[in-house]
Amino acid sequence: MDKFEMIEKLSAKTGVTYDEAKEALEQSDWDILDALIWLEKQGRIKNQGAAYSTQKKPGYDWSAGARGVKEDVGNGLSRLWSWVKRMVQKGNRNLFVISRKGEELVAVPVTVLVIMLLLLPFWPLLLVFLFAGLFLQARYSFRGPDIGNGLNDVISKAQEKAASAVQYHRDDDSKE
Repeated sequence: MDKFEMIEKLSAKTGVTYDEAKEALEQSDWDILDALIWLEKQGRIKNQGAAYSTQKKPGYDWSAGARGVKEDVGNGLSRLWSWVKRMVQKGNRNLFVISRKGEELVAVPVTVLVIMLLLLPFWPLLLVFLFAGLFLQARYSFRGPDIGNGLNDVISKAQEKAASAVQYHRDDDSKE
């Protein structure tokens, strides 16, 4: 914004003359907020009820803004906590199942699996064991009321690829 526009804007917002707005901006090194404060200190602002006033209004609760921020943060934390509780409940209702040759070896709530993967320092080792299990004919799946077929379909495809890789390796060994 050029100086002329600044003067026009300050004059329109405060009700002072063009010359008074120009003087205020010159006195405040062309900073509009400082010019408003300067005009207020000089007693030149005609509209004392303006929202930009730096003076405390009688009876105005200045802590209301802080309470609003606290309420917003509180509401956000409350929503976050509700979401976390819903996810934990879903995780507890659904199971991660490890089976081999049709026999179920382990059924662990998804919540426990997520905690193991995220919080424990050995999660890379856990992932290596799960990956290696694919080649040892272990089968993984998810079971529960909130589990769709999509995730188990992806796991089945990975298991099929691992089984075909093992079979290819066995066939290759038997030729030698």
